[in-house]
This record gives sequence, structure tokens and C-alpha cells, in this order.
Amino acid sequence: VRKLLGIPIHHVINVNFGGFSRAVNRLGCVYADIDRRYFNDRGGPGGYATIDLKAGYQKLCGQDALDYVRFRHTDSDFVRAARQQEFLRQAKEQIGLGKLFGDRKTLLKIFGRYTQTDISEDNDAAILGLLKLAYESSKRPIQEIPFPGIDTAAGYVEISPAKLATTVERFINV
Repeated sequence: VRKLLGIPIHHVINVNFGGFSRAVNRLGCVYADIDRRYFNDRGGPGGYATIDLKAGYQKLCGQDALDYVRFRHTDSDFVRAARQQEFLRQAKEQIGLGKLFGDRKTLLKIFGRYTQTDISEDNDAAILGLLKLAYESSKRPIQEIPFPGIDTAAGYVEISPAKLATTVERFINV
């Protein structure tokens, strides 16, 4: 990603699926406006997850929330990414910073158990920087910077160098 975008990436945090489900549950779930029915009953090893969500405004908890944001049985990665961003936007609006800080000990345990990062535990400056970023971000609306790539028949995404440069510039100067 560094090479493609030509920007510095200082740290990486990977959140696994169990962490997502548990964090959503701990925060009291998220009400989401489901745009259509999401259904797949053929789950299992190597297959897509089973899911059965009807269209409409509803409360999504744990595994249902995870299945919804991960659904890609009939969607492209672009559609899935947009759905994930919309879910996070709705979660941010509903949960608020007070809930996050009020429940921080339990959330930090979930975070510690279900994430991997290159930030060492004794790197107080980096951890404080992340907390500051979270706090500052909470006061601002989420802004999406569309990636104007094109899905190819071969299953990968193409973008021209000029469009990539424009997208990176918009991302950096949001």
C-alpha cells in the first residue's frame, strides 16, 4: 500500500472477526438500515457464511453484524466496502464517544485479545497518538474518498496512474 499510494504508513492494526462481533455486542449492537434481503444458506468451510437478513431498519448484533458487513456472495468488493463504511458511519452516530470511553476497559480487553499490531505495549506516544486520532475523528463526519477503479473480468481492480494520483491527493487533503 505504501508503494502503491506513495504515502507513509506508520502502524498497522489488524482486527479479526471475533473482535468485531464482540465489540459490536459490547457497544449494545447497531441499528442499521438494511437495503435489501441478504441470504445464503450454503455456509461451511471454504464457502460463504450463512446469512438471512431481511430488508429494513433493524438492530444488528455480533455475528449478524459481521455477516452483513462481510457479505459478498452476489456483490463486488466495491459494494461490500461501501456497505462496511455505511455500517461504521451508523455505528459512530449511535454509539458516541462517551460510551467508548465509559466502557474503555472492557473494549481494550477485546481489542487486545482480537487484534495484532506493530505498536509495542510500551510505546506510549503511539498509543496516545491513536487515542487522540480517535477523539479528533469522533468530532468530525466520516468522509468517503471513492476509489475510481474498475472491476475486471479477471477479478482484480484497475486504475490509471492519473486517477490514482488524484485519489491519493484527495485522501491526504480531506
